[in-house]
Amino acid sequence: MVLSPLSRRAGVLSVTAAVLTVLSQAMRLGGGRLLGPDWATTPYTLTYSIALLGMGALMLALTAIYTRESAVLGRLGLIGYVTAFLGTLMVAGDWWFEAFMVPMIATAAPAVLDLPISGSVLVGAITTVGLYTVGWTLFGLAALRAHAFPRAATLLLLASGLAGPLALSTPYQIPLALAIGWIGFTLESGSRTRHTAATPPPGLPLAHRPVADPTSSNKADVQL
Repeated sequence: MVLSPLSRRAGVLSVTAAVLTVLSQAMRLGGGRLLGPDWATTPYTLTYSIALLGMGALMLALTAIYTRESAVLGRLGLIGYVTAFLGTLMVAGDWWFEAFMVPMIATAAPAVLDLPISGSVLVGAITTVGLYTVGWTLFGLAALRAHAFPRAATLLLLASGLAGPLALSTPYQIPLALAIGWIGFTLESGSRTRHTAATPPPGLPLAHRPVADPTSSNKADVQL
């Protein structure tokens, strides 16, 4: 099967998403203690900017993984992919708001941030975690059924999907990041192994190198 340029980079994208997400989650864990009352500062924006980049890389990684394994993931995988993509996109939107809008609100109208979550904000939050949870859970189930990736990594992916209701809290995105990074590392290692096996060593004598079927050119000539 010929892979698209995006599919060939599934491993790199997955590992990148994992690193950025784990880094941002670690920064969020330590940020409250380090920043203190003056939390709406440049480090706060930096933390959520990295989280935003992590979600962007995660969406690309999810797309690359799905397009690479779509034949075995089937219809359930397609439904999981689309739903997980939308849920992750909405989480990315929340991180954008945190990175660029919350510091401004905290400076101009800090009382707004103390208001209880209700109305459209509550609907948006429920929709976000709902799509995120259902999507990643279905995608994990499809991967588990298809035996597409290492079983342990797939089980971690499935568990991460089930933990989706906590996706907007720290550190509950770390399991998903580790699962995606694990899958990406496996895909990258497999791609390198296949490439190495298909390429003969440069010092190998010509007689030991694979040669094309001599009848293939004759067949082509006849067709022409």
